Amino acid sequence: MKMHSNTAGSTFLWAQHALGDAVTAVGHTATRIRKSFKNLWSQIQIGRMQSVLQAMNDEQLHKIGIERSGIREYAEHLVTYEYDGL
Repeated sequence: MKMHSNTAGSTFLWAQHALGDAVTAVGHTATRIRKSFKNLWSQIQIGRMQSVLQAMNDEQLHKIGIERSGIREYAEHLVTYEYDGL
């Protein structure tokens, strides 16, 4: 009766799983980094918009329909609003 060794096969499967886990971890890390940069960029844009709105006088703000106390929320809306089409 011949006996076959599964050592090489199990080592190969282990290596495949380890490599797959590493690739998955790198993908998750890349996704988190991309989301962090996207959030950072949005905050920079909101800050810029807020600065522009703060530089306006009260009459100009009234013409566009906002009050000075609502500048931050309005800036966030302008930057984060996503138009979904008609």
